[in-house]
Amino acid sequence: MYLRFLGIATIGLLLSNCANMNESDCLTANWQLIGFEDGSFGKNESHISQHRKECAEHGVTPDLTAYQKGHFAGSKRFCTANNGFTRGQKGKNYSRSCPEQFEAEFLAGFADGQTLYGLKKLLNQRSAELEDAYKNLDRLEHSISEKSELMIADGLTRDQRIIIRDEIVQYQQQQDELFSALPELKQEFESALQTYELGKQEFSYY
Repeated sequence: MYLRFLGIATIGLLLSNCANMNESDCLTANWQLIGFEDGSFGKNESHISQHRKECAEHGVTPDLTAYQKGHFAGSKRFCTANNGFTRGQKGKNYSRSCPEQFEAEFLAGFADGQTLYGLKKLLNQRSAELEDAYKNLDRLEHSISEKSELMIADGLTRDQRIIIRDEIVQYQQQQDELFSALPELKQEFESALQTYELGKQEFSYY
């Protein structure tokens, strides 16, 4: 019977969560099923207030007891350590929807997922910093090459060549600074990558 209920709920998840409840939905509502759907999606039990508001326009009042019963069953499905980890790893929020009986397990996984999410975020940041450094080096090399060709072109005055020379010197100084920073940027990237890989291994049981 419970498996049949889950099967019906799965279909409902695809349909009823895509739009607000209209008059037909309210008049034919299975409030236990709606509660199950909301719980399965990690919505707080207080979400019934939204249904109440929508159905009030059609003279329908939700069955709170049935909704709460369904929500508890749906929350049991949602509030697992694995699901908590998945949501934390993706950087999603938690709306405190889990009943007390399931919350500790969910939050344990959620915290681990957030840890791995933080490690991945740091890795992405270090990767972007290193990539930016290489892009800037390429840009400077291109600028130096252009300016070098321009400086020996015909028709320039001495003052114009001095200005171009000074620009080249400035670009070269920026190059030197970036070359000096590269070892540290590479080390920070490698460290972030290693830490992230260790984190994946540590939480591989999820």
